Amino acid sequence: MPFIVRWPAVIKAGSQSDQTICLTDFMATCADIVGAELPATAGEDSVSFLPAFSDEPIVSTRQGIVHHSISGHFAYRQGKWKLLLAAGSGGWTSPTEKQVSAVAPKGQLYDMEADPGERTNLYQSHPEVVQQLMAQLESDIARGRSTEGAYQANDVNNIQLWKGRITR
Repeated sequence: MPFIVRWPAVIKAGSQSDQTICLTDFMATCADIVGAELPATAGEDSVSFLPAFSDEPIVSTRQGIVHHSISGHFAYRQGKWKLLLAAGSGGWTSPTEKQVSAVAPKGQLYDMEADPGERTNLYQSHPEVVQQLMAQLESDIARGRSTEGAYQANDVNNIQLWKGRITR
């Protein structure tokens, strides 16, 4: 999703970055902008993207980005890979979980460099990538955070990775 910012004193007009960020990162970025230090128990998944404003690399200890859709479906983004733990869109757009064919894979995997439009589902053809991303997602959830730091308790006790999972 595009993110547009205007800050003439800091950001060069017409500049752009292809570094991956998410909404969670606003917390660390805003703290970084005002020089505030976040407590270890706040913004456990947040990484400041302030360096990207100056065409510098974002420094992160995070292996990937945990996403959670409006309908409660998890997704995980790591490098060029995006894993969705839903057969459908995970949201309001079609196909929803109920609209997906019974023979469709139970999840989705996309190479975002080669296929930013998410047209070719590689879930079944790259099981090793699915397994690697699932292991990292499960580790992040178990630790209560995706960045380095002390383990944190999750907001809920029983996190269900496959919400409304269709058995195939």
